[in-house]
Amino acid sequence: MTEKRAKKGKIYPKSSQPYKRRTEEEMNNILVQIQNEGLSKRTACLKYGINRNTLSLFILKQSAAQIMINDTVDLTSIMNDNQKNTTLIRKVKELSAELEKSKLKVLTLETMIEVAEEDLNIKIRKKSGTKQLKK
Repeated sequence: MTEKRAKKGKIYPKSSQPYKRRTEEEMNNILVQIQNEGLSKRTACLKYGINRNTLSLFILKQSAAQIMINDTVDLTSIMNDNQKNTTLIRKVKELSAELEKSKLKVLTLETMIEVAEEDLNIKIRKKSGTKQLKK
């Protein structure tokens, strides 16, 4: 009377090969189904016998590759003339401000060297034509 029934696991279409390595084309097809046909990630994993982490990693790699492709596009080709001009003007202002800072820095350092040479009688600048001492 009391018979033990064996539990039957759910059988999925591709679960007979859970460790099968999928090609790039197969994974892209699965990704297209998820994006266009509204297939959920979980359903896709069950349908194709893929680990959810594997699918998530593939999606992450694809989005990173898409970002890299988008970054290589030159932004100036997308902008109109007015935007290009304002961008170039801003860049010129930034570069001229950096040039002024570097000029002030050079002037400060030269002044410091002159003061040190006069007050402390230290020769900091090397005179041209001097020979190095041999040890």
